[in-house]
Amino acid sequence: MPVTPDDHWSDRCRAALTAYSEPLLRAVAARLVKPRVNQPADELIEKSVGVFANPPVIDRRLRDLPEPARRLFALVGLSRQHRWKVGHLLTLLSALGHHEGFAPVADALGAGLLFPELPPGHPPLEDFSAWLATSGGMSAEVFAHPAVSSRARAEDLGLPDLGSAGGDAIGHPRAADGLDWVLRLAAVWQQVLAGPVRFTQANTLFKKDLTRLQADEMLAAPSADVPVQVADAGVLALLWAVAARLLADDGGELKAVAFPPAWDGPLHGTLADLFPALLRVEAWDPLAGYAVYDAALSPTPTAGFLALLLLAKRAKAAPDAPWVPGAAIAEWLWTNHPSWAALIPPDAAKDKGTAWVNAFLVGVAYPLQLVEFAGELFRLSPLGRHLLTGDKEPSAPPVFQQTLLVQPNAEILAYRQGLTPALVGTLSRVAKWNGLGPACTLELTPEQTYRGLESGMTLPMIVQALTRHSSRPVPAPVADLLQRWASKRERITVFASAVLVEFTTPAELDAAVNRGIVAIRLTDRIGITADGTEPALAQLRLIANRDYESKPQRCVTVADDGVTLTVDAAIADLLLDVELSRFAVPLPAEPNAPRRFRLVPELLRKAAQNNPLADIDGWFTDRTGHPLSAAGRLLLLGPQLPPPTAERLLVVRFPSPEVADGVMQWPETRPLVAERLGPTTMVVDEANFAALQKVLAEIGVPLPG
Repeated sequence: MPVTPDDHWSDRCRAALTAYSEPLLRAVAARLVKPRVNQPADELIEKSVGVFANPPVIDRRLRDLPEPARRLFALVGLSRQHRWKVGHLLTLLSALGHHEGFAPVADALGAGLLFPELPPGHPPLEDFSAWLATSGGMSAEVFAHPAVSSRARAEDLGLPDLGSAGGDAIGHPRAADGLDWVLRLAAVWQQVLAGPVRFTQANTLFKKDLTRLQADEMLAAPSADVPVQVADAGVLALLWAVAARLLADDGGELKAVAFPPAWDGPLHGTLADLFPALLRVEAWDPLAGYAVYDAALSPTPTAGFLALLLLAKRAKAAPDAPWVPGAAIAEWLWTNHPSWAALIPPDAAKDKGTAWVNAFLVGVAYPLQLVEFAGELFRLSPLGRHLLTGDKEPSAPPVFQQTLLVQPNAEILAYRQGLTPALVGTLSRVAKWNGLGPACTLELTPEQTYRGLESGMTLPMIVQALTRHSSRPVPAPVADLLQRWASKRERITVFASAVLVEFTTPAELDAAVNRGIVAIRLTDRIGITADGTEPALAQLRLIANRDYESKPQRCVTVADDGVTLTVDAAIADLLLDVELSRFAVPLPAEPNAPRRFRLVPELLRKAAQNNPLADIDGWFTDRTGHPLSAAGRLLLLGPQLPPPTAERLLVVRFPSPEVADGVMQWPETRPLVAERLGPTTMVVDEANFAALQKVLAEIGVPLPG
């Protein structure tokens, strides 16, 4: 059976309770389930989790809480974001006039209705205050079961009514189509799919990736549906896509994952999922764009959420005149939010943050279809009222099935009136987004087609999707392009295991192919069967087989010249030719003779650019039994050595080593010898030869001239 959202959160609550020490578990269970007898810890955990399927019990436990804790759950419920940082919750409560510090969170945790986010393997939790002190303080995270927070949404938050004039005095309000951020998130998902984005150890974007997002003309371009320029829209889209689980953090590197199943539903359902994800975006500011807060928490999630809650208050207080000036919201935030005024850009202080509020509501909340506006007056949209006041869900907008125009040059026009989240997801898999205007533009490319096929789609599925949503048939040239691109990819075959057969000559491989022993040529001498299985080896004369998990075999002999290498085919492996090509070139083949190669200075020096001499010596030792030959060293290191010298000298050869030793030792003859070459041989400068003859003659050792 599929796992439901409630089952998921129940499992998380169970895991948290299991991590409590037994005294803490019993203290929490005493308030949550109020057991009458001393029960085992396992039973207490299951009974505690069972409470979340019992709404009357949840309501009673919520009523038992102090007002700040009840409002905490109301905030979680209205946000539809079930995980919050403790600091953000305390900020929201402080803005509502509750300055008790950690007490409301402690009350909620102690009542068993709120749970700490604990990493796997966390030691038994003894005390909530101690956990907060050791888990990052204000950055520590807590979560609530949706069954609890949803029951608290009706709690009065005590917000003021900041209403203004009715709609008659301000004309027709503007309402968005709700697609702008859906399209931008799809575009940034596609870009990360093409090239991952990385975070530093401080969890900030690398400069290269930040510049790439900021300079992206498509993501940064203003939308025809949004009348303001959104600061660093590409960065916001990236961070939002992470929060919406379109992108996954894999060891500090963001990678694209499949679109979530919720995007297969209606537009309102997708927007309802994006709203709570927005409240987890922190490193972004409506005026400054990408913003990293070193010590403090970002004010954007809490200030933006409070702005929407103030609009919700007005919508409930005066449904016939629900308008609120942006300046009034800013004035309230300036006075009540504990950190917003200090952390927004300094220029925003001139109007007490009115520009910030307007930028958030018009640039983010409006295209998300949460608000409508006229001038600088705002009200909740029907979807916003559904999410934040409990009004009925608005009816889905009409869907126009034929919304695409596929052109013969492989470009696609996608009219926004007919786009749905599901279609946006399909197009993102198979075509590259080029523009996000009233008529979005895409392009079919080989790379994107390959990615679509890798995602599980087939060529018929791609053509069918384009045809079903197009106002006319897919042009024949485009269908032909897709067919050719798909065919190229389908020619790539992956074998989990395979048997490679190496032949002595290309002619032998040709003969094996003609006889059907192998079907695929991998190189001019290596073949494989069509399915990678073992060929009919009985029809082949096998010289040897290889185990590629074993150590490389010594299968090369170095000739006396030091540069000619001879391969022993009986023990050589298929990797040898590739390895040899780094140092040597093949010599012309001779009938019935082993293959031979010759070391080449250019290849040796190129290999030395990427590998130290010790590695080259190691390869020759593994394959030949000896390091690189002296001749090979001469070819490799010759240009690096001092130049040799040429001198005219006379070679003198004595009748025995004893005589040569005496000449080298006797003070009368030693200075006359330039260098000893061997046991009986030495060289003498021409200018000293006569003197050497004279000295040796005096002792009776004649030296012919």
